[in-house]
Amino acid sequence: MRLGQAVCDYVELPSDPEIRVCVVPLTEAQYRQVLEKVAALTMPDDIAGVTIKDRVTAEEILVRAIREEHDLTARVYENVQDLLEDFEQHDVDHVIDMYNEMIEKSSPSLDGIAPEELENLKKALQKMDWNDLSGSAWYAARRFLSRISPRPLLGNSLGSTSIRSSTTTND
Repeated sequence: MRLGQAVCDYVELPSDPEIRVCVVPLTEAQYRQVLEKVAALTMPDDIAGVTIKDRVTAEEILVRAIREEHDLTARVYENVQDLLEDFEQHDVDHVIDMYNEMIEKSSPSLDGIAPEELENLKKALQKMDWNDLSGSAWYAARRFLSRISPRPLLGNSLGSTSIRSSTTTND
């Protein structure tokens, strides 16, 4: 079993809060299985086809990610049909949202960054001239800061001249 699959996140079903499922992150091989199933679908190349493929992707991920609580190597569902017998539409939506949030989790220790390297990074961030950032570098820095800041970043700009006339201000 892969290290990330040695523990699970518990997710309650909105349709029945007394039911909770154990969800583990997929391995690359498992995720590839999902992609191969979705790629094999013949759907129209329009919004409906894309929506169906997204839904099938979510369902296939959940079939592989939901595990037995006392044996995280054992899948609860063999296929999507089994899953859909127990899940309402909003259950699928909720559990896939929780799965996506779970796999988004990361930390310096999970990424294998040594404490000394973190200290060097902190020092570099303090020394750099943030006013020199522009374009994609500034955009990435702004997104980073907005993710870790308790309040949104404040700016002095009145906005674009093309929308300034429709922007309300307090006198």
